[in-house]
Amino acid sequence: MKKYDIRYLPAAEDDLIEITEYLLEYSINAANIFVDKLDGLEEQLSMFPESGTALRNRKLRNKGYRMLVIDEYLLFYILRDDIVYVMRMIHSKRNYNIMLE
Repeated sequence: MKKYDIRYLPAAEDDLIEITEYLLEYSINAANIFVDKLDGLEEQLSMFPESGTALRNRKLRNKGYRMLVIDEYLLFYILRDDIVYVMRMIHSKRNYNIMLE
């Protein structure tokens, strides 16, 4: 079975650092659990890149955005050729429509 490459855009890398630093302030265990879940989602995406939910926002959906959930966070990505580009990782209470447009 074909595996797709996973690449984080700089904004998504910044999001990941911010999330893990926030979680580390409260619990090393919570941060480790989050990273473990992210590793699992990366494996899922590498095998099944279309497994995420297409977005309701028509403009973002037309750009190819898909979303997966990790606890209270949303991982947004786009599939292009053989590469999954992780665009952003945003807390679910934030307005992602504005942040992604």
